[in-house]
Amino acid sequence: MEQYEFHPYPRHPISGTDRVWVELEPNIHQMTLNEDLAAGRRTVLQRWQPRTANVQQNFIHEYVEEIFIVEGDLADMKRGGKWQAGSYAYRKPGMEHGPFYSENGCLMFIVIQPAAE
Repeated sequence: MEQYEFHPYPRHPISGTDRVWVELEPNIHQMTLNEDLAAGRRTVLQRWQPRTANVQQNFIHEYVEEIFIVEGDLADMKRGGKWQAGSYAYRKPGMEHGPFYSENGCLMFIVIQPAAE
């Protein structure tokens, strides 16, 4: 991961490239804040618009995922449970989760790291 001090979010301070919101699924966007592709580490913001359900029905991945809901809400449509701003999840590799729905939209701060760390 790159090290750098506070800076305006739209511009990466080292590469000089613009940070942009990328659509992952309809009404779900993600912005990468920092990443190390070789190490498999990423820090992202993910934004869901109100009344959005994700298309992918089941998530299982081989990395550790930490999620903090900054604002809004998120519900697990298969297992139940609805979380509000301030909720936190720590998922180990292989943990099944999703699909999800957001009634009011949400903004999440997500950290992804390899399982070996």
